[in-house]
Amino acid sequence: MGQSTMSSPRKDKLSALPFVSAVRLALLGLISSFIITPAFALDEAAVLERMVDIYSQNLECGENPEVPAWQRNAITNSNDGYRARYSRFGCTIGERGSIVVFPGRGEGSFEYYETAIDFIDRGFGPVYVIDHRGQGLSPRLLADHHKGHVANFEDYVDDALVFVDTVKIDLAELGAGPNPVMYLTSNSMGGAVGIGLLQRLGPDNPFRAAALLGPMINVNYHSFSGTPANWFYLRLYSESGALMQARWRCGIASYWNDQRCEEYAAKSAANGYVPDTRRFVENTQAIMTHSKARYELRTHMMDRFDWSQIAEDEYTRDENWSGPQLGGATNGWVLAAARFNRQMRKPGSLEKMAHIPIMLLTGSEDLRAYNPYAEWRDRKPDLSRHTEFCDDLNSISLASIGANSCQFVSLVGGYHELYKERDFERNKALDTVDWFFRFHAEM
Repeated sequence: MGQSTMSSPRKDKLSALPFVSAVRLALLGLISSFIITPAFALDEAAVLERMVDIYSQNLECGENPEVPAWQRNAITNSNDGYRARYSRFGCTIGERGSIVVFPGRGEGSFEYYETAIDFIDRGFGPVYVIDHRGQGLSPRLLADHHKGHVANFEDYVDDALVFVDTVKIDLAELGAGPNPVMYLTSNSMGGAVGIGLLQRLGPDNPFRAAALLGPMINVNYHSFSGTPANWFYLRLYSESGALMQARWRCGIASYWNDQRCEEYAAKSAANGYVPDTRRFVENTQAIMTHSKARYELRTHMMDRFDWSQIAEDEYTRDENWSGPQLGGATNGWVLAAARFNRQMRKPGSLEKMAHIPIMLLTGSEDLRAYNPYAEWRDRKPDLSRHTEFCDDLNSISLASIGANSCQFVSLVGGYHELYKERDFERNKALDTVDWFFRFHAEM
């Protein structure tokens, strides 16, 4: 039999991605002109005071019709019994479906409250945000609460699988039906977890589309090294260098020190998280945002918000959690992350996710995404690892389903934390994600 030439709506939309990429700015500008600013959307000057007040209210469903509730829940991974946490923002299903969020390394689900409010005002809801194991609101994996550690990166994916199944059950209880409309978005490390989940689920994934912001496509040396961003160190501490160093520390070096793999990978992080040391410095890529207000909001939640009642009410005595503060990554985390990144980029892995529309949205000044040696012979920021990921995925999707599945978008001037950027870059990011989800609203 000859192959059918009939196209599906999903395939037609995937095929349109190259054209869409070429005209995206014009389309975005046109669409944005018709998008009314959400009623709740905060001006940056009001973010700190307003969000601190909202957090302190600890709202339940129905308590304040103007602000979505913040509910915290637990899931249990049957593989090892680990109880990860997640937050649900909002209590009703939005007309455009629900959103699942995978945060970056060190982030807690609570940090996406403002972003959840923005998505809910745009017609989505509820917004579900996981706390990856060992960080945020989830119990710590080591006695030192400040160490960012994981033994196997697949553990994050296992937790995510349980989380998504839990979300589907919750949506059914809210009346969404058997096939709820769901979208995935992420930040940084959460992008790698999301990619791993999509590859694990294959065609059975429940998402219409996935928007991955500043995704961790490879382990940048800044993830574990405080060395200057010059030409020599960027090669020494490339992903290969990171992997070699982590293998040494978690392998041979552990014969002399059996705790070596659980030690901080960067000497600069040796003291863990130190309260009252976070300082905002304007126009500094390492700060990862231009927004002083949103940076200081995170500082407030880490240093001054009282977590004691939540710890007492929501955690058992044997759960290793006293607050969301987290320091640097361990050698074990670097080893697990580098190995996972290499595996997820292989053609056989990419083929498993070739069917779903993917957008990689990256700030053009994202320190975590590119080799930051612009000062070396006046080189511009290098986002090639993200563009190459899309190119590799598209070559596979073209061969398997006859359409491009991945679109790369660079947001000019944006740093790493696009959902926590100043209003100018953040609103562009929200509009771009909104538009991408709108474009793929139909299966």
